[in-house]
Formats: sequence, C-alpha cells, structure tokens
Amino acid sequence: MRRFWVGMVLAAALAACGQSDQAAPSVQTEAPVGGEAYGVADMERAQNGRADMDDAQSQAPAAAPAPPPTDGSTRSEPGTSSGPSQPAGPIPVLYLAYTYALGLEIPSERLTGVMDRHIQACQAAGPRVCQLITSNRSGSPDSDMNGFVSLRAEPTWLNTFKAGIAAQADEAGGRVDSENTTSEDLTRQIVDTEARLRAQTTLRDRLQELLRTSRGRLSDLLEVERELARVQGEIDSVQSQLAVMRTRVSMSELTLSYHSSPRSVGSDTFEPLRQAFASFLGIIVGGFAAIIVIIAGLIPFAIVLIPVVWLLLRWRRSRGGRFFNRKPAAPTPPTPEV
Repeated sequence: MRRFWVGMVLAAALAACGQSDQAAPSVQTEAPVGGEAYGVADMERAQNGRADMDDAQSQAPAAAPAPPPTDGSTRSEPGTSSGPSQPAGPIPVLYLAYTYALGLEIPSERLTGVMDRHIQACQAAGPRVCQLITSNRSGSPDSDMNGFVSLRAEPTWLNTFKAGIAAQADEAGGRVDSENTTSEDLTRQIVDTEARLRAQTTLRDRLQELLRTSRGRLSDLLEVERELARVQGEIDSVQSQLAVMRTRVSMSELTLSYHSSPRSVGSDTFEPLRQAFASFLGIIVGGFAAIIVIIAGLIPFAIVLIPVVWLLLRWRRSRGGRFFNRKPAAPTPPTPEV
C-alpha cells in the first residue's frame, strides 16, 4: 500500500509538471534573435501604441494648415485667421476741444437782421445746447457796419447751425469770406487731472477713517482735521478744473465776424468835407487864439529885452563917436639917403 500511494504522488507530480510545460508557451512567445521576450500585456500595449501612431499620421495631413500663397499676398477667409492672433489693446480715448471761426460779408442794411437771426437761434436752443458768450455791433446801416458774435454749443447742433450759415448769407446778398478750424488736445491734461483726483480722494478717505477711529491726543486730531480740510480743498479745485476741461470738450466754440460789403458812395462819403465846413469858423477862431497866445507869451520877453537892447545901442554909439572924432597922427618924413 505504501508503494501504491508513493506511486500516486509521483504520478500527480509528473502530471503537474506536464501541465506547466504546456502552459508556458501561452504566457511567453519566442523572441527573435538578439531580442527579449515580451509578455502579452506588453504586446498589447505596443500594438495599441502603434495603432495610435498610425491614426495620428493618417489624421495629421488633414489637420495641417494650408501653405501660404507664393505671391506674397495675404488673404483671410471668413472664420479663419491669416496670421497669429494678437491681443487687441484698449483704444485710448482722445479729448479734443474744437474752435471754429467764420467771417461773413453782408450788406450793411441787412447785416443787423442776419446777426440777430443767429443770436435768436442760439437762444432758442437753450443754455444746455447753445450758450451766447459775446455779442456786439457798431456802425450805421447807411454806411459801414461791423459785428461780432461768440457762442459755445453742442457739436451736433453746431454742425447743423454752421451748415445753414452759408445759405443765410447768400439769401442776404452776402457770402462767407473766411473760415478757420482749430483743435486743442486735452487728453493728457484730463487724464492727469483724473489721476490726481483719485489720489486725493483716496487720501481723504484714509484721513476720514483715521479721524473716526483715532483715540489719540487732541493736538493730533486737530492736525488730522487741518490736513483733511486742505485735501478737501484740493479735491474741490481739481474737480472744478476737470469740469471746465470736460465742458470745453463736450461743447465747441464758434466765432462769427460780420462786416459790411464795400460801397462806392454812401452817406459817409462826404463826411470829411462836411466836418471841414462845420469846423471852418472854429479853425479861424483857433488861429486868432494861437496868435494871441504867442503875443501874450512874448510880452514878458519884450519888457526885459527892449531896455537892455536900448542901453547896449547907446553905449556902442557913445564909444563909437569918440573913436571916429580922433585926429589921425602926422606922417613921419622920409629919411634922406647918404
């Protein structure tokens, strides 16, 4: 019985060894010469990687961008970009203050009506749209006249108003003989003023917070209050400057200069002659008055000079009489020659 059981154990061991030899080829494959054996999992990973590479190579030509045109031109199709995208920076805001000047030549008898029409148009628009700054007029409708109007208005309304000035001048028998446009860039001033205002506002808020939470001495609190008042004054001043500059940007200025058309003969053509006749008698009286003034001015000199001259002449006469009454000396006889 012992031999029987020993034989059964040996048979079982041999059977197990045979099964292990048969299962070994399924786990490993014969490697090529000079290579190593790969497991099944390694083989599968390698095959999957090669398949992914093949798919990537097959899809790469379709995803590659088209080559650029050889003629150097750049074209952009809808939905595509012709070059590398660049981030678009913020567009700076420009603050420009425009000033316009127009010169109008209008007949003197119609200049007043055209000028009043422009003033009434500005006043009818209201102060929020148009503001009249200056208006003056001189001369007479029968002769030469001159006028001047300065106003500030909203750009849209001002452009419409300017477009009708030429037509109005033409209806009145005149024309626009000069036009000028100037602009002033206030961008830097406004940006700097806004930055200064922000800094002062931040400082004011900090001072207010310090004054509210501080529990220090009374002198320190008074110093903080004085500094707070100074900062608030600067804030008010900066806000006023900023408001003025923004008003100059939001409303443009227009200057209108009126002058009458030249006339060959007018009511003032003979004005110099009329003034000369009117002042004829006055000129004569003025001449006599000048003579009287001269005589009055010479009388003091005559009172002093006449006696002096009379004495000099008398002295000269007395000295000259004695000189001429003297007898001449007798001539010396010549000496005889030996």
